[in-house]
Amino acid sequence: MTAANSRLKRVKTATIGAPDITPVEDQYTTWLDYEVAERGIVPEALAASWGAAASAGRRYIMLGPNSGEDVFIRAVEIDPVPNFKTLTSHGWAAIEIIVSDVEVVMKKLEGAPFRVIGWPRALTGGSPIRAMQVVGPGEEVLYLTGNTGDRANSNHPEPKTLIDRVFIMVLAGPDLPALKKFYLETFRLGDQGDLSFPVGVLSHAQGLPADHNYDLSVLVASERGNKLELDQYEPKFGARPGPADQLPPGIAMTTFEADSLGNLNVDFITPPAPHYDGYMAGTFIGPAGERTELVVKK
Repeated sequence: MTAANSRLKRVKTATIGAPDITPVEDQYTTWLDYEVAERGIVPEALAASWGAAASAGRRYIMLGPNSGEDVFIRAVEIDPVPNFKTLTSHGWAAIEIIVSDVEVVMKKLEGAPFRVIGWPRALTGGSPIRAMQVVGPGEEVLYLTGNTGDRANSNHPEPKTLIDRVFIMVLAGPDLPALKKFYLETFRLGDQGDLSFPVGVLSHAQGLPADHNYDLSVLVASERGNKLELDQYEPKFGARPGPADQLPPGIAMTTFEADSLGNLNVDFITPPAPHYDGYMAGTFIGPAGERTELVVKK
């Protein structure tokens, strides 16, 4: 399933705010077979476009899968946020990566410094979708997801390597209907439907009963295998902690490739500009306090 008329084409980059990007590089290249695509210092204009002026001059690194797919995980150094606990605040909550065999991935990660918070299991009873969840050095949550069913007719991307590209970004907020309405109406995403079921990694992190049902929605972009999952969190969990003038901890931002930056009902923090080689880019703050960056090829 895709949404041919969607204003969003695909996930381009998931950005992590981490106190130290060195372990991010070490763990992703050693254990996930990711490769360094770029490294540098955040330019002042780019940091301003994110609404994070104090991120200027900070080190960053871009990491991509060894399949060669041009979808990236970027880590940007931030000041430590001692009171941050992953999966307990609104905003970007998880990065979902397609893998060819989650059981093989589990064995590969034995002894890895990633913190396992969910062992491989089916999405729901009888589902061919199996996933495990780990936490990385920036307190970012990774869903490592495989499909044991008919992959040719699935709306998941086909992995080219054991651990391939990001294909779903998970966004948490206090008002699921409002969040869904915003992304559907603003970007004409396809609606894959609403679900409600227990999510063990969430209930454990949030101190809720194991049988607590979470409401979620899945929206789809125009290119196959690119999705946005929206999760309902209780309002008490609130905004992501951290300094207001730099990127937040954990999953700080998602970048989507869009069809255009014009005629969108969003308030860009600064006017879109050529912040990246070959791309115009602009960032807005969404309904759950999330930073969302849009890029368009020039």
